[in-house]
Amino acid sequence: MRDLVTMKLLWVCIRGPNFTPGKKEDLYLKPVQRTFLMMGCYVESIEDVPCGNIVGLVSVDQFLVKTGTITTYEHAHMRVMKFSISPVVRVAVQAKNPADLSELVEGLKRLAKSDPMV
Repeated sequence: MRDLVTMKLLWVCIRGPNFTPGKKEDLYLKPVQRTFLMMGCYVESIEDVPCGNIVGLVSVDQFLVKTGTITTYEHAHMRVMKFSISPVVRVAVQAKNPADLSELVEGLKRLAKSDPMV
């Protein structure tokens, strides 16, 4: 494993779903702390990622809610995906202990970030 001091930071352009080409709204230039490949229960840090691969990026979750574009090319932009299907299962949830309601709300927010259908 390489020394963390010698690792270079990768700066990326993060464009959220409300980004409009030519404007600065919902546009961020931020460093990615780490890129990694997830293989089942194993996580392997990687340095380069060819286009089309699925990887994990550390430190970008605070800028994206569900969709967006992450790129090192400053003129790249993808349209927001529209889902035309309705949910198959509807479930009502509530906290068993009313004191745990804030934890339930935080967990549901995280779930909504990771799954576009929630």
